Amino acid sequence: MNFGQKFLNILYGLILLASGVIFFLIPYPYYIVALILSISLVVYGIRQLVYYFTMARHMVGGRLILYFGVIIFDAGIFVLSISDIPVYYIMIYLIILHAFSGVIDILRVLEARRFRSGSWKLTLTSGIINLLVAILCAVFIRSPEIAVIIFAAGLLYSGVIRIISAFRRTKLAFFEN
Repeated sequence: MNFGQKFLNILYGLILLASGVIFFLIPYPYYIVALILSISLVVYGIRQLVYYFTMARHMVGGRLILYFGVIIFDAGIFVLSISDIPVYYIMIYLIILHAFSGVIDILRVLEARRFRSGSWKLTLTSGIINLLVAILCAVFIRSPEIAVIIFAAGLLYSGVIRIISAFRRTKLAFFEN
């Protein structure tokens, strides 16, 4: 990771920390959470579609990126189009996002352990916390206050992880011919 990428990761982490604190301070920002969640899903779907059309269509399995981008984009548009979003839908989205992220992190850890990589503990912790957040979302599925608290805590946690990962040393392997 070069200096520019580290700076952007730290800046993005600080923005996530600030927004998490703001969500804890604003009384009942449920609709703001729904708006941010839907906009982030739309932006992520567009990023995946741009990635597909620029590079992934030439890759093996690139069509999955296209499908994933379309599904995420549609989910974001669906949440954005509902005028009075029930808490149930937002909690389902949070459950899916956190569970998917946790499973991916744990699978990455298993792969890192198989290749005897040294840096896997932070990823395992991140995966376990994401799975616990998904379980918390499932338990408190009908409460908008808990949805906002879980969303804000997730923003705080993501900001801290981004800042920590920006300061981690990266190992480079050089191969000589």
